Amino acid sequence: MESIRAALLGRASEPRQANHRAVKQQLLAKGLPESISKPLAMNELCFWTEQEVDRVLNRIHATPEEIKDPNLPSFSIKLSAAELSAAAGPSDFIKPSWEQVKESAAVLGALCVNSKGEFRLNPPAGYAALSHVWAQGLGSDARNRGLHRSLVEQVFQKAEPLGVAWIWTDSLAIPGGGDELGFVEEEAKATLINAMADIYRKAKQVIVFDSLVLRLGSVDEVDVAIALSCGRWMTRVWTYQEIKLATNAIVATRDGFVSFAAIVATLRSKAHQEVGEGYDARKTGRFPSLFRTFYRLQRHDHLGISLPDIAIGCGYREASVELDYARSLFPTLGLEWRFGDNTDMAMKKVYEAQKRHAMRLVLFHGPPRAPYPGWAPAVFSGLVDSIVISPGIWKLRGMAREWLTTKVRSIVPSKPGCVILELENGQSPGAYCACNISVATQERSPRSVELFEEAVRSSTAYLLSDEPLTPTQPFARVGLLVERFTKPADHHEGWVCLTLAIGETEESYEAVKQEWLLLHENPASDKGKQTSELNYLLERKAQPAPSGFRVENPLHAAAQNGDVSAIAAIAAGPGYVDVNAQDSRGWTALHYAAAGGHSSALCALVQHRANLAIPTADGETPLVLAVVNGHVDAVCELVDAGADVNYFDPAGPSPLVAAVKQGQIEMVKLLLALNADVSLADGYQMTPLIAATFEFKGDDDDTDDGVLAELLGAGADVNLLAPSSGLSALEVAVRQGNIRVATKLMDHHGADPNGRPPLLSPLQYAIDDRNVAMAEALLDRGAQLAGPGGRFEHGWTAVMCAAATDDVAMGRLLLRRGADLYAVAGEEKWTALHVAAAKGNKLFFKWVVMESEASGHRWEEELDWEGRSAFQLRTWEC
Repeated sequence: MESIRAALLGRASEPRQANHRAVKQQLLAKGLPESISKPLAMNELCFWTEQEVDRVLNRIHATPEEIKDPNLPSFSIKLSAAELSAAAGPSDFIKPSWEQVKESAAVLGALCVNSKGEFRLNPPAGYAALSHVWAQGLGSDARNRGLHRSLVEQVFQKAEPLGVAWIWTDSLAIPGGGDELGFVEEEAKATLINAMADIYRKAKQVIVFDSLVLRLGSVDEVDVAIALSCGRWMTRVWTYQEIKLATNAIVATRDGFVSFAAIVATLRSKAHQEVGEGYDARKTGRFPSLFRTFYRLQRHDHLGISLPDIAIGCGYREASVELDYARSLFPTLGLEWRFGDNTDMAMKKVYEAQKRHAMRLVLFHGPPRAPYPGWAPAVFSGLVDSIVISPGIWKLRGMAREWLTTKVRSIVPSKPGCVILELENGQSPGAYCACNISVATQERSPRSVELFEEAVRSSTAYLLSDEPLTPTQPFARVGLLVERFTKPADHHEGWVCLTLAIGETEESYEAVKQEWLLLHENPASDKGKQTSELNYLLERKAQPAPSGFRVENPLHAAAQNGDVSAIAAIAAGPGYVDVNAQDSRGWTALHYAAAGGHSSALCALVQHRANLAIPTADGETPLVLAVVNGHVDAVCELVDAGADVNYFDPAGPSPLVAAVKQGQIEMVKLLLALNADVSLADGYQMTPLIAATFEFKGDDDDTDDGVLAELLGAGADVNLLAPSSGLSALEVAVRQGNIRVATKLMDHHGADPNGRPPLLSPLQYAIDDRNVAMAEALLDRGAQLAGPGGRFEHGWTAVMCAAATDDVAMGRLLLRRGADLYAVAGEEKWTALHVAAAKGNKLFFKWVVMESEASGHRWEEELDWEGRSAFQLRTWEC
C-alpha cells in the first residue's frame, strides 16, 4: 500500500542514493571549480543523477573553458569609436560627484542612476537595486573612475521589460576602487554601508545578475535554481545580505526574469511531493536540500534572522577583502558599522548581538576560532562540517554547557592531514580516534595546534562532543579540542584550541557528561590566557549554602535545621561528641548553622566550644557563610562570640570581600561598623574596593553606587594594587570599560589617571579596547601622553598604540589633545606611520598621510633603525 500511495503522490517508491562523487566529477568536467563543485555535490545535488544535472547544465550557453573563467562577464565594456582610437583606452565613465556622495552619506539615502548617466537621490517613483558579483563586469573601475557608460546602458537594456527607470548599484553609489580610495572616501564608504539594509529593503525590485544564469536559456524555476547554485553569485558574502534583505528579488536569465519567491515556492512543492512531511528538516532526496538552501536565502520578516541561518548561508561564500567577512553581516543583522573596526572586533559585536544563537555555533568546523569569544568561529566562510547545537548559558567569563568529555592521552603520529588521538578509556592502549584539522586552522592559526599539542603533553587536553563518537556514521562528527584551565579545582573550565572533524573511533571509546565553562578568551591570542586568569581571580567569590547535599552527621543535621534541642541532646549524649567534626566538604555544624542563619543554634554550638575560625574545603569560615547568605543576626552572634571580622583562610575570602561580591550593601555597612579593614586583601588576594569595581555592572545603580560609596567613605585606598592582579581599582574599571566607576574614582577620590610606575598607563588599556570615551575621560582628568605618566607598550607613544589597533577615532582624539604624530619611539625607531604600515592597518596609514599633507611632512625621510621608511614597510600594494 505504501508504494501505491507514493506512486499516487508522485513520490519515488525507493529512496534515492547519494551520488555526490559522480556529480562532483560531472560538475568539474563542466568547468566549475572545486570550491563550488564539492559543496554543491555534497549538499544540493547529492541525490541527483548525472543525467538530471546534465539536462540543466546543457541549457547554459557557455563552454567549459568559459565557465572556468572566474571573471566570466555578465556585461562587457563596449568602446566607442573615439575610445578605440585613443591610446589611453576606456575613458567614458559614469560616476557621481563627490558632493552627491556626501549628500547620500549625510541622509543615508539611495543615490541612483538612470539610463542617461544622471544621478538622483531617492527618486520618488522608486528604484531597482542590483545584486551582482563585482568581478563579473559591473564592479567599480580599479582606478576609482566609476562604471563605463556602455555597462550602464546594457543594464538598462536588459532590465527594460521590468520598466526600471532608476537603478541603485554599490559600484556607483558607494566609493570603490580599493587602495585608490582616499581617507575621506573610505570614511564615506563606511557610513554608506549603514544605509544598505534600508536601500535593499525599500527597492521595488532587487535584480540578480550572475554570468552563468545570464547564459541560461530557460525561465524554469528549477533550472534557474541549479544554474544559480553553480554560479559565483552564490559564493559571495555581500550577495547573501542583498538577497536576504530583498522584498522582491528577480533573477535575470538569457530568456527573461524569474521571481526568487517563485523559485522557492516551486522547490517547496517538489520537495514535499518527493518526500512528504520533513522536506524542510532533515529528509533527503532530489529537492529537499535544494529547497532548504533557497528558503534560507529568502527574506522572512515574521521569523527574523539568526546567526545559525547566516553561518550556514555564508559557509561557502567568499569576499575579496577579509574585512567583508564581518562587515557584510551588519546590514542583515541591523547593526551599525563603526568606521575603523577590523574583522575580529566586528565579529565580537555580531556574537554579542545574538548571544544565544552564537552559542549554537560552537561546532561550526572549518575556520579557526575567534579572538573573542574564543569558542566561536573567526568568520563563517570556510565551512567544512557543522552541527547546530542547543545553546548553553552565556556567563561573564565563558559559555557554560554540558558536553560528552574524554581526556586525550596522546597524539599518535600519522599521515599528513590526519590526526590520530589516543583517548582515555581506562585501558592500555586507549581508544583511537581518527580526526582532521581544517586547512584554514592549520594555515591561519598554527599556534592553536601547537597549544593543543602542549596541552596533551601536560595532561590537560580533552575532546568534547555533543554526541557519542560511536558507532561510525557516513559523515564526520565535529568535536572540540580543549585545554583545561587548572586553577578551578571543583569544576571544569577550559580554552577551545580548535575544532575537529571526527571520523572512525574505536568501540572501546568512553565518555562522561560533564559541565564545562568554555572561556571567552582565545588561548592563541596575545593576552588570551592572561585575561582569563585575571578574570578568574577577580570573579572568585564565596558560594551560598548548596542545596541537595546529603548531611553526613546528626549534629550537622540538627544545626542545618536550627534545632537547638537536638543539638543539646546530641552534645549531652553518651560518648565523645566532636562538635568540630568536618564532613567531606570541610563543613562543621557551625558552618551549617551560620549558612542557615540559625542564631540560637550558633549560640548553642559556641557554648559547646565550636571553633569559630575553622575553614571549609573552599576556605570559607562560618562568618563568611553567614555573610554570603545575608544573615545579619548570625553575623552579629558570631562576632559577639569572638569571630574576628578581618580573619580569613589563606585560600579563602574575607567577610568584607564576600559581602561586596554579593552586592549586599547592608552587610557591607554592618561589617564596616564592626571594624572590618576596608583595604585588606583576602586569601583571594582581592581588596574590597577592587572587588566592588569588578562587580559593578550598572544593573542596579543604587546598590552598586552604594557599595562603592560605603567603601570609599570608609577610607579605601583607590591607588592600592590588588596582589592577585597588580591592578588598581581604576585600572580594573578601565579594563571593564566602566566609565561611571572610573570617573567617580578620579573625580572624588583621587585615583591617579596615570597609574603607578612602572606599570602601563591606564590610557593604554583604553587604547587597546578602542574605547574612545574612556580615553577622553582619562585625558580630561590629567592622563599624560608623554613624560612620567606616558607609559605605553614597547616604549611607543599613545598614537603609535592607536595605530596598532587601526583606531582612527582614537588617533583623532589623541591628536586634538596634543599627541605628536611624528614622534619616533621604541627599539625599532618607528613612527605611528611605521606601526600602521607594519600592522597592515590601511585606514590609519591613510589618515596619518592625509593629516600630514598640510604640513608638507616628508615621510620618505623618516627611517627606522634598519633604514626603512613606512612606505617600504607596507604590507599592501598601492
